Amino acid sequence: MDEEIMQDVKEQLVGALDYDQAAKGVLSQKMVLAYILKRTVPEFESASLDDIANIYIEGTPEVSTVPVSKDKTNAVRHALERQDTPKIKGAQNEDNSITEGSIVFDILFRAKAPETNELITLIINVEAQKRLNPKKKTGDTYPLLKRAVYYASRLISSQKGTEFTNSDYDKIKKVYTIWICMEAPQGKSAINRYQLKEQHLLHRYKEPCQNYDLMGIIFVYLGNSKVKDQLINLLDLMFKSSKNASEKITTLHNDFGIDLTQEEEGDLEVMCNLGEGIYEDGLMKGKQEGWEKGRKEGRKEGRREGKLELALEMLKDGMALEKVAKYSKLSLSIIKELAKQNKLI
Repeated sequence: MDEEIMQDVKEQLVGALDYDQAAKGVLSQKMVLAYILKRTVPEFESASLDDIANIYIEGTPEVSTVPVSKDKTNAVRHALERQDTPKIKGAQNEDNSITEGSIVFDILFRAKAPETNELITLIINVEAQKRLNPKKKTGDTYPLLKRAVYYASRLISSQKGTEFTNSDYDKIKKVYTIWICMEAPQGKSAINRYQLKEQHLLHRYKEPCQNYDLMGIIFVYLGNSKVKDQLINLLDLMFKSSKNASEKITTLHNDFGIDLTQEEEGDLEVMCNLGEGIYEDGLMKGKQEGWEKGRKEGRKEGRREGKLELALEMLKDGMALEKVAKYSKLSLSIIKELAKQNKLI
């Protein structure tokens, strides 16, 4: 029985990692990035989607190749300057932990600001965990926003020796870190932006904003209900819709003007086949609690408790009753009763 449990854990981990890498592959498609930039980054809000994708985004986005840690980011930043290399397929130089998250920038690329032609460095992070406060190795949690500040700071500090040398700080390029979160505060989709701003505490001396407006942090939260926002609807289609890959490919073309390559279609198929991967925290939490109870009360009852915990997590996320029954391996009647008990139907 213990071997079965360990094998189950390994399969969940592999599935989550495959889903994560496929999601990054689809998100790195330039037209998808164009939707993200136009909706969230002020410099691009007046530009057309086609111009953002075909003119302003520089080179080929790097996927899971650039480390965040001190003294490592600089060593591979030159990859952004290679404009003629094929698409990077995601080197595995990251700490792929379900509870800790990646320690590399997920998608890293540069784009020219339409009005000034100044290069901006951007990173897109896919946070597929079901927590806005992920766990540390110690078991404690930390605010995801603080990690975003760290990532943006690394992008700034790593420019010394690449964008500028010695004290030429006037050559620092602006950076953005954009986080796409599968969990939304209070269940409602939201987009938040954080940036440096000037405050006048005495008199009104105004410094040119380009001297301090060098860092932007954006969080895109995907909720459980439909909203009238094109970016949210696009991401919802890619990450949360129950449509199969073929249906999603058709909708991307018809509704968003996005045509995927054969490789990107393959990534989307992986995402659809492993769609429950976005619930990995619910899966792992349910299993872990079930196994712990199983040691004390009997493995059979413990595994049932784990399934119920998993089912409740998915019901709270708005998943259809039939899908909850399928993923949790419980009968539909049990799922309906569980939903009624928790006032979810």
